[in-house]
Amino acid sequence: MNLPLNLFLLKGLLLVLFLTCASITDVKTRQIPDFLSVAITAVGFIHFSLLFSLSGMLLTGVPYLVAAVISKGKLGGGDIKLMAACGFVLGPVGGTIQSIIGLTFVLLAAAGIGIKSGYQSAKHTSLPLAPFLSAGGLFAFIMIQL
Repeated sequence: MNLPLNLFLLKGLLLVLFLTCASITDVKTRQIPDFLSVAITAVGFIHFSLLFSLSGMLLTGVPYLVAAVISKGKLGGGDIKLMAACGFVLGPVGGTIQSIIGLTFVLLAAAGIGIKSGYQSAKHTSLPLAPFLSAGGLFAFIMIQL
């Protein structure tokens, strides 16, 4: 879904702004405010396609919901809503790319903690996901425009 340059820049700038806010808030408070997920979803209405956006929201958000249920709440609701909102913006392919890249960054960070501090330390370290998922989202946004 290639966008005209002005819409690409507007959509990208807003996405960067809201994902940055979500990341900073998640690092500081370990919560992602609902208004940021709503704002990200609103970005999806720039160059909107119903099927693209809704399929992206479902295919990106539902796996995080399932993971939260399976992990008995170790994955927060803010992360689920953030990823559903990003799926609305990025579509099914972009949301999947975002998940792969973002979760790879989380694994690399956890591996780094494990190497530095030991496996048990890494196992008991809780990381805020928004910064990693946000980085994945930015990469995905650029990749789906190429």
